[in-house]
Amino acid sequence: MTTRRSFLGAVAGGLGAAVAGRRLGVAGEASKPPLGLQLYSLREALAKDLPGTLAQIKGWGIDEVESAGFYGRTASEFAAELKKAGLECPAMHIGYDQLGSDIDEVIKDAEVVGATTIVNPYLPHADPSSPATREEMLRAAADFAKWSKRLRSAGLRFGYHTHGQEFGPAPEGTLFDVFAEQVGPEVGFEFDIFWIAAGGADPLALMKEYEGRVWYTHLKDMAEGAKEKKYGPDTKVVLGTGKFDIPAIVKAGLKAGVEIHFIEDESAAPMAQIPQSIEYYEALKI
Repeated sequence: MTTRRSFLGAVAGGLGAAVAGRRLGVAGEASKPPLGLQLYSLREALAKDLPGTLAQIKGWGIDEVESAGFYGRTASEFAAELKKAGLECPAMHIGYDQLGSDIDEVIKDAEVVGATTIVNPYLPHADPSSPATREEMLRAAADFAKWSKRLRSAGLRFGYHTHGQEFGPAPEGTLFDVFAEQVGPEVGFEFDIFWIAAGGADPLALMKEYEGRVWYTHLKDMAEGAKEKKYGPDTKVVLGTGKFDIPAIVKAGLKAGVEIHFIEDESAAPMAQIPQSIEYYEALKI
């Protein structure tokens, strides 16, 4: 498991080498990254019964989770519940507004929880039904570069979770290409496979293009015919039952530098679907 101490050591000695070593199995053969869970998947259950739901997650064989708030607890209380359940939280989702208004508090919370990476899950833009504009992407990139510098000074990494709004056309390719250039190479990415495809981009091609900067994924599958259904809950299906080539995505992730594949189940029945997705991933041969 990645701890604050091991993470800082990896930064000093070369994070890429540390991550590569973590993904080597017997006789140096590449192995799948661990599977984690984005806690947003179970937000309603966690709000009702945090200890019981965390214990359930551990019972599914998950060791690492990604936070999306603390469910009415302080960072210390949340960290205590994670420890009780035997879970680690290497990454925290933090909203754009909070990063802009109270980044020092974010740093304190990450220290308490044991997170090494802060991920912003969404960029604000005027029309959520359309791609973000160039101006919006450039404004966000300037903020990201500033926040990344502050977080790195505190021993934390900073990354961005793709959400589909970033792939409008640009002379450079897409607005995501512009954004990725402007934020600087220190900012990494969490590629949400579902929303990349929904935004009109190719997750496999994007992984190849940004090898070394793809720290995490949100590993999801999309139902056949999902586009016509406008991506409602019924379009988010169990891994291996939809239209995505999950084995190819996981294999590409090895080259791209993926450290953890986080399941984020946005279906109407995450408690039923998540164990099935875990079973699929654990049986997956790449």
